[in-house]
Amino acid sequence: MKYINTILLLAIAIGVGVLFYKDHQRDVQLKEQAAAQAARDSAAAAKKDEPSPFDNISEDPMKSSNSIVTGPVTTISFERTLHDFGRVPSGPVYKTSFKFTNTGKEDLIVSNAKASCGCTVPTYSAEPIKPGQSGTIDIEFDSKGRAGEQLKQIAVTTNTEPSENVLTVKSNPYITK
Repeated sequence: MKYINTILLLAIAIGVGVLFYKDHQRDVQLKEQAAAQAARDSAAAAKKDEPSPFDNISEDPMKSSNSIVTGPVTTISFERTLHDFGRVPSGPVYKTSFKFTNTGKEDLIVSNAKASCGCTVPTYSAEPIKPGQSGTIDIEFDSKGRAGEQLKQIAVTTNTEPSENVLTVKSNPYITK
């Protein structure tokens, strides 16, 4: 029995020693990480005055105003920029049009209309729209295989400032049996 108590005390001492050693290792690792973070922070502070190539990135690429417009610039006014088809059966192709007017003094040119998803197809005329005249961006949304709330955006590029306007199509298709 005398030896058993000694062995148990020795095992406990070893266990406590291992725990202390692991705590020590963790403390050393945390100190090293803190020192490395401090070094990164001071390096970042030293570079603070240097502009980042990411400083001018728009949060939403669909609303980028960094596009370069060449030639005459005009203005555009949409009757609406959102169309909600509502709760509709999944399967059919739904269509809508967004009417716009050239409210500027130069010809308006729609150079591109790109949807955020392949299920949404915009079409437009490349013919210049004279000042005071109107045109349309026609949208087809294919709901086949889609269920639940859908939100699709169309970036329309024109010779305006900003050069991109965003149109939005919403729907809530449901599967029919």
